[in-house]
Amino acid sequence: MVRVYISPSTQQANIGISPFGTEEAEMNKIADALIPLLLKDGRFTIKRNSPTMELSQIAADSNNFKADIHVAIHSNAGGGQGTEAYAYGPNTNSERLSKALYNQIAPLSPGADRGVKYNPGLYEVGNSVNTTACLIELGFHDNQKDATWLANNQQSIANALYRGICGYFGYDYRSLVIAQPVAPPVTPETIIQQVKGPIAPDDIYLSVRCLDNLADQAIKDINKLGFACQRLELA
Repeated sequence: MVRVYISPSTQQANIGISPFGTEEAEMNKIADALIPLLLKDGRFTIKRNSPTMELSQIAADSNNFKADIHVAIHSNAGGGQGTEAYAYGPNTNSERLSKALYNQIAPLSPGADRGVKYNPGLYEVGNSVNTTACLIELGFHDNQKDATWLANNQQSIANALYRGICGYFGYDYRSLVIAQPVAPPVTPETIIQQVKGPIAPDDIYLSVRCLDNLADQAIKDINKLGFACQRLELA
């Protein structure tokens, strides 16, 4: 199975505009919603960081896990708005992963989005992490619209990240497919129940075959005798 390392921000000192709390807490809530989707899918093995880890420990943990992809989930600050994603460089698998995630998140986030950028100097994007990696800045927690969206739409954000991960691997979104109920087979008994109600233990059902032009009169005659009668078309 594909090995995915999920790395929500550990920056507990980054406090956003209410209703957003801290970056660490809010990004971990999104990871909490994302990981069950990946596990339910059945094609992924998951490992996540711990809020107590330093960046060097996160990179080592991901490398020891031998992850196929490393997804760092963050919120941004600095007075901007919108989503941006960071990749190692152009024409890399890191860029492909970043675009797959960005293309799912950006349409959901409010305001103007900022695109996919390249920064191999970022610890979780550069050479410290051995695998294909992306750091996605979902939105700005110091922008009121972004902060409110981040705090109030964590499941939809997790769904979009799941779709982005699946999209990178060319997978369908099986964890988001709602199974349709299977209709019971149509039998004479179910037709009778629809017409007359539940079958009583002492009920007896008779079938009468007659010419089409005599059917209506036959039904009237049987009804006059006090019996329920219904015309059923033969398959």
